[in-house]
Amino acid sequence: MASILVVATSKGGTGKTTIGAALASYWRDQGKAVAILDTDPNEAMARWARKSASGFKGISVDANANEHEIIESVYALAEKADVVVVDTAGFGNQAMVYAVGVADMVLIPVMPDEASLFEAAKMKQVISSASKLTRREIPFHSVLNRVKRMTTVVRHTERNLEQLGLNPLKARIGDRVIFQEASYHGASPLSLAPKNRATLEIRNLAREIEPVLFAE
Repeated sequence: MASILVVATSKGGTGKTTIGAALASYWRDQGKAVAILDTDPNEAMARWARKSASGFKGISVDANANEHEIIESVYALAEKADVVVVDTAGFGNQAMVYAVGVADMVLIPVMPDEASLFEAAKMKQVISSASKLTRREIPFHSVLNRVKRMTTVVRHTERNLEQLGLNPLKARIGDRVIFQEASYHGASPLSLAPKNRATLEIRNLAREIEPVLFAE
C-alpha cells in the first residue's frame, strides 16, 4: 500500500492545492508511482493536473468529494501507487475528517497571519480526534506557505506554531509567481522552472517529510 499524505486545513487560500500538486510532481520526477485524490468540491487540483497531457504525465488523478466514498477512493489509488497525495476543501467537512483518518501524515499549510494560525490549531484538534478514533498516532506537521519575505510577522508566526504544538517544518514555501503560472497552464511548477527558487523549496519540503511519510 502507498504512503498517504493528506494536505489539510479548514482555512481557504493557504495553498493546499499548490503544495500538494508540487509534491506530487516532485515525487513523480524521483521515480515514484504517484496518485492524486482531490476531495474538494471545486476540484482545483484535479483540473490543474488534467489541463495538460504532459504536465502531470504518469500521475493517477481522481476527484471525489463524496464523504462516504473517500476512504474507498484513497485505498483504491493506494493499491497501485507508492504515494497518494490527498487535497482537501478549504473548509471543515466530514470528507476531510475521513481523509485524515487514513493518513500516514497530515501536512498543514499556514500563511503568516492570525486567521491561518487559528485554523491550524483547529486542524490539530481534528487530527487528535482522528488519532483517538483510529487508535493510532497520526503524524502531522505545519509548513509556512506563501511567505513573501522574512519579517517580524513571519518570525512571530513561527514561534506561535512551536508554542501551539503544530510541529513546524524548517522548510518554507514562498509566494512564487511560478505556482500561479503552472496552475494556469496545467504544468508541473518543477518542470516549468527546474532552477527556480520554488523548486528548491519544494525539494527541501519533500526531503524533510519523507523520513516519516515513507517510514517502513
